[in-house]
Amino acid sequence: MSMRKILYSWTVTGFAFGYILLTAGIIVLFSHATPVKGSYNNGYYSMTPGIIFSRNNTKIISSASPQVHESDSNYQINIPQSKLNSEYCLYVPVLMYHHIQPYNLAKERGQTSLTVDSVIFDQQMAYLVSQGYVSISADELANALKTHSALPAKPVVITMDDGYKDNFEYAFPIIQKYGLIANIMIPTGLIENFGWLSWNDLKTMVNSGRFYAYDHTWSHAALAGVSNDKIETEIMMAKQQLEDHLGKPVSIFAYPYGSKDSRVISALIGDGFSAAFSTIPGKIQCDSFIMTLHRTRIGNGALASYGL
Repeated sequence: MSMRKILYSWTVTGFAFGYILLTAGIIVLFSHATPVKGSYNNGYYSMTPGIIFSRNNTKIISSASPQVHESDSNYQINIPQSKLNSEYCLYVPVLMYHHIQPYNLAKERGQTSLTVDSVIFDQQMAYLVSQGYVSISADELANALKTHSALPAKPVVITMDDGYKDNFEYAFPIIQKYGLIANIMIPTGLIENFGWLSWNDLKTMVNSGRFYAYDHTWSHAALAGVSNDKIETEIMMAKQQLEDHLGKPVSIFAYPYGSKDSRVISALIGDGFSAAFSTIPGKIQCDSFIMTLHRTRIGNGALASYGL
């Protein structure tokens, strides 16, 4: 993703829809164009294919492949006026990890498919810092979407699913080393089992101020298609145990395996959850899908290869 100062203007013709990523992290998403012409000023933006527009701090985004030609005036685009500010979105990469450990241990344990080598993880976290990313909690992201407020420039959410012991042994000191914030998704019924965190481990991580712990069901159950009672039990037992052990309210959820249906989402909303994370890939987060926020699964490559 290249940085670019726009020194000239464009006139964009035709219908426009889609999105583009901003340096400031704030975007407005629209779709289903109705031709309404408006003029918009330029600035410094992080560009993907397409053209970006701004009017009174409102960001307007063109399609990925608009027809354009240079102009000596300002930006013009056919914009559906009814869509302006109809959906609040932020560019926030949410990184998804599982095991963090030396790769030779992962081979011995048969865990290579879900493991990022701890040395590579260290390099990835160093990269985030060097590139000016600001790590935030899942609560901060949810609050920004709900209140339509801004986040720091270049926000990133680091998540780790399942509460493995190696998160405490290897990821925790690296997160501390770089002064980052991470978010750990806990299936509470697995805590204290061999290979998983203990409650003392989790308390230490959370009390450090560097980790936030959230609901990942009680048994790491795939919730789509199970009974309503099962859905409620899995969600609320984990929520209650986390709150009892850690003394902090829990209103963020992550779907095990990404498994969900409309009943699961309705149950979460009814139980007071403010946001939930899916396994759907993407870096754009919108209030319209706050219960299925997108994540990018990270492997053993450089973070630059994931568009960061």
